[in-house]
Amino acid sequence: MKKLLVLMMALAMTLSLAACGGGDAAPAASPSTPAQVEKTEFTAEQQALAQDFMSMAEEFDAIADKVNASPELLENEELVTAMNDLSSEIIKADEYFASPETLTPEIMGALTVAIEVGRSFIAEASAALEEIGH
Repeated sequence: MKKLLVLMMALAMTLSLAACGGGDAAPAASPSTPAQVEKTEFTAEQQALAQDFMSMAEEFDAIADKVNASPELLENEELVTAMNDLSSEIIKADEYFASPETLTPEIMGALTVAIEVGRSFIAEASAALEEIGH
């Protein structure tokens, strides 16, 4: 259980770092006519990162469903708080995928680390659930 909490905190800190990064770029001037608006496409690397992030989020949702279905696990305040915090961080991180401009190289690096930490948490949580028979 302590390993799960440590992984949760590491993921939360990583996502917090992603939230703080990339803020030194100047905002673009608003174009005065629609003809000046450029349509920016997501790069293949950004699309791959989004797919990986969504996959991790879906895996987390499956674990959360198992925890929510177990009354004895829901009695564990630390676990429930950690799961809720991680869920909030995943929702915040999802906002970076709203546009290609928000996915700077620094943010993408932090999100990659966050995905790895999230997957480690999911693996630990799965093992713990199997250990207690869920």
